[in-house]
Amino acid sequence: MKISGFSFCRNADSLYYPVVESIKSVLPLVDEFVIAIAKGNEHDKTLELVRAIDNSKIKILETAWDLKAFPHGMVHAQQTDWAKAHCTGDWLLYVQADEVIHENEHEIIKQACSENLYNSNIEGFLFNFIHFWGDYNHHQNSHTWYDREIRIVRNRPDIH
Repeated sequence: MKISGFSFCRNADSLYYPVVESIKSVLPLVDEFVIAIAKGNEHDKTLELVRAIDNSKIKILETAWDLKAFPHGMVHAQQTDWAKAHCTGDWLLYVQADEVIHENEHEIIKQACSENLYNSNIEGFLFNFIHFWGDYNHHQNSHTWYDREIRIVRNRPDIH
């Protein structure tokens, strides 16, 4: 069984997204990590920061955002699907540039993937979320913030 992690970002450094921490939080769990990094503003160092992780599991796809072809945030879906298409695992773990997975969950996730590898009725797994607000002592807990989201799916072209 193989698990691929994947993500996308642009200007993560300039916008203070914890993209390095996000990637590092899943590297022990995945066999590869594919990330589409779009060219950002001239002072943004996202690409350099991700390269500096220096881990052979990381596959960087350099890209550009076409906001005319993919308006109203649709470029996020397009970039996500593009990174996903480069994954080779049986299961695909999607983590956004501002998300981390606690290391205590790694074995639970691996076990669920392994146990359900041949159960075609299972297409993905729903994760619980905690949305921190400002610092690690405060988080959002309201109907306007999602408390669960699908973050692992099978590697199938019909899943977006």
